[in-house]
Amino acid sequence: QRILRLTDIAQEPLEFLSPTSGYEEMPLVSLEEAVEKLIDILPTVQSHAYVAKQR
Repeated sequence: QRILRLTDIAQEPLEFLSPTSGYEEMPLVSLEEAVEKLIDILPTVQSHAYVAKQR
């Protein structure tokens, strides 16, 4: 899988993709608060956030 990612450049889109916008207008919040709305679709997101903060 890892090597495949390094060799699949031919599948990359050739057209320009616009960057994500609007995020800079949102307030900064803690990681814990940011992941709250994801719990329904990613039940383990809180524990992943906890581990990320410990590292």
